[in-house]
Amino acid sequence: MLYSQAVKDIQGFASWLIDSAQLDYPTGGAWDLGFEVCFYRDYLWQLGRSAKGKGFPPKRTFDFCLFGENQLIVVEAKVCGQFNSKQNKEFELDKKRIRELPYLGHLRIAVVALASSRYFANAVKYGWPQTLAGFDGRVSWAQAAKKYGHPDLQRAGSLYKLKSGALLLN
Repeated sequence: MLYSQAVKDIQGFASWLIDSAQLDYPTGGAWDLGFEVCFYRDYLWQLGRSAKGKGFPPKRTFDFCLFGENQLIVVEAKVCGQFNSKQNKEFELDKKRIRELPYLGHLRIAVVALASSRYFANAVKYGWPQTLAGFDGRVSWAQAAKKYGHPDLQRAGSLYKLKSGALLLN
């Protein structure tokens, strides 16, 4: 749902995401947005190469990618699940590997966590900030719902730690 809203105004989404995640990136310039991006495979295919042959993970997929001229912002989204330290290590590796790709060594790369505001509060409350250590910024589903006014975005934020047996109506 977020992608279908964001793609209507990619520049507006880029500005909102950069501001909301508190990234030190310029908001101007040309931006493009991808959803479920199989990054290494697709990028290298465009160059007539294979991710497998170059040692890159061919099926590595990012939930959202916001492509700028000199920036790449990867958004990892969670609704019910949690982030983990293994993912953080993968994101750090991705930042390094992406810069090793042809023509991408100059990119500034940020990874943003998109999750329930309750998840972010629990990470602080229960002392598991390491689950968010690999992220350069955070955005909540509630912030997305406020930006786009769509009830499904608000609902996405309410699903984390939903009580057993609770119904999701309206």
